[in-house]
Order: sequence, then structure tokens, then C-alpha cells
Amino acid sequence: MNQDILNSGFIPEVICEQLPGGFEDIELLAEELPKVLANEQITDRVSKLEIEKDISKLSLSELERAMLLYSYIGHAYMWGKSKVENVIPIQISKTWYEISQKLDRPPILSYASYALNNWKIADPDKPFDVENISIMQNFLGGVDEDWFIMIHVAIEYEAKEILSNLKSYFLEKNLDQSYLLKALDSIRKINSIMNRMPEKCDPFIYYNRVRPYIFGWKNNPATPDGVIYEGVDAYNGKSQLFRGETGAQSSIVPALDALLGVTHSNDPLREYLDEMRLYMPKEHRELLNGLDEWSNNERTKLNINEESVEIINELIKEVHTFRDKHLEYARVYIYEQSLTNNSNSNIVGTGGTPFMKYLDKHLQETVPAND
Repeated sequence: MNQDILNSGFIPEVICEQLPGGFEDIELLAEELPKVLANEQITDRVSKLEIEKDISKLSLSELERAMLLYSYIGHAYMWGKSKVENVIPIQISKTWYEISQKLDRPPILSYASYALNNWKIADPDKPFDVENISIMQNFLGGVDEDWFIMIHVAIEYEAKEILSNLKSYFLEKNLDQSYLLKALDSIRKINSIMNRMPEKCDPFIYYNRVRPYIFGWKNNPATPDGVIYEGVDAYNGKSQLFRGETGAQSSIVPALDALLGVTHSNDPLREYLDEMRLYMPKEHRELLNGLDEWSNNERTKLNINEESVEIINELIKEVHTFRDKHLEYARVYIYEQSLTNNSNSNIVGTGGTPFMKYLDKHLQETVPAND
């Protein structure tokens, strides 16, 4: 596994802001997407796209941007029409699939596109801050949609501090409490960022304008048999079942679980977490698998003193707090909204899971080993 990722966090070092020549039609449609969706023009606009693009010369960051744009356009086509169809036209599907093969994750909107590769600093002369983030791509646009993503980006940005310090302590065996204390300070900052979600993201707006566009086609009542990717020979005309964008595709918490020794029992809920790794960047997936192996085989061999164990337990309690806040948001932003809105399902999350049950279970399992 590439442990160096823990020093920089899971945000890419380079984020492409515009594709090279040959992708002008894709860039234009993506830029105009809020207007296109508002005027119900997505079908007509997609029909005019070039059927297949040459992606052979794209760099990794350019491939990520191409994945982002095709994912947004693909989801706009799926969920931006009055009637849901289970076919993605060849103008989207063919190149989308080819990009997905290069990146080794499914052709669907995932967290890596929605958050990790979808931002830039608003004012380069000012330091990084949650309010100094500019989101590059939207569905409908608006402060609520932006803020929802900005909070995720700010958490990812801060996470490099906790991850790098835990790497020094556990993986490099520098059993100095200062690393644990810095990690504790970082997870508390992450929780303070998480607490800011309601400032500019209203539950009603999120539920009705943001959430509907990030659903996938697995365990979704609107696409019970999945979705056909027109013209993709590898799928042989068969419907595909892929999960939608969800925070469970972030690598932060699985990495913290492995480093801190938090385990989840083997049941369908754990299987779902493992499945989420298929939607992560390949390098992140390989890192998490390596951390799990380390946690299972090497972690218990460390000679950790009692004072350090107490700090580690405090870290685990802060991760518990993070999961608790996530569960609260799921209740306020989704479950409670569903009681007065019929626009999208509350039973199944955007990733296609009974999310309240899953989040609560993960919360209960996030406890210090001696509790």
C-alpha cells in the first residue's frame, strides 16, 4: 500500500479545471447544466453530443475531470426528466465507460468526482477555509448544494492532519504521545466543521434539490432492474446495478477505523462498507485494504502505554461523535423531510441502503476496546 497518501490526505494533489481541446461540447453542457435542467432540455442537449471521445492522451487529473463531467451529465439525464428511463444514451455511455475503465471504478457519480475533484480555492491569496472553497460543478446550483459539498471538502482537507499523525504513531512506530494529541486536535476540528453543515444547507432544499440527483441505480425503486449503457459492448446490452454517491465512499473513516482498531461485525452492513471501496480511487482502495491487513496482523504487536491508550480511546470517542452527528443529519435532512415530502425515498439512501439502520449500527460499534 502507498502509505504516503496519509501524509497528504485523500484530496488529489492536482485537480483539473478544464479538459483539453476536443471536449468543448461536454464542458459547455456541464457549465450550462443548471439552466438545462431548469428548462427540461437535457434529452435534446445530450442527443447533440459527440458519440465517442479520444481519452487516450488524458492525464490522471484530466481523466478525473472527464469522469466528473460525464457523471454529472449522466445523472442529469437519468434524474432530470419527468419520466425516468432505464437507458443511458450512447453519447454519454460509451466514453463514460471507457473513462471508468481507465480509473478502475464504475461509470456512475461517486464521491471522488462529487467532492474530491470538484473544487478549487476561491481566493488564492487567502488561506484554506471552508468559506474559501469554490465548487466547480453543480446540478441545479445554489448555496445549499455548494455548501453541502464544501463541508465534505473541508473535512477531507483537515483529515490529512489526523491521518499523517496516526501514520507516524502506528505505522512508523514513533510511539510519541504528541502525535496522538495532534490527531485528537484534528478530529475535533473535523467535528467542528461537520457541525457547520446547517449554516448554509437547509434540510428542505437538500432533500428536494440536491439529493435527487445523486441517487444511483442499485436498490432504487425507480430503476428496479438497473440501467442499460447503450453501445457498451462489455455490458452486452444488460442492465447494470451501481450504487449512487454517498459519504460512505470517503476513505477517511475506514482509515481511522483500521488505525484505531475499530471493527465492524461481518454482516450485510459490513459487506456494504466493503462494496463502497469499489467506487473509490484505486489507490485509496488499495491503501484501505493494506491498513485492514496491518490492523489485523500488526496492531496488537505495538507496545502502547496506558496514557497513550487513554488518548486513543478519546480519539475513538471523537469518531463516535462524528458518526453520531452523521446519524443526526440523516434524521433531520432525510427522514424528517420524507414525512412531509414524497419527492424521493427515505427508506433507501443515495447509495442504495437502509441508511438509518446502517449509520446507527456503525455508531454503536465505534467504542474503545475496553468499554
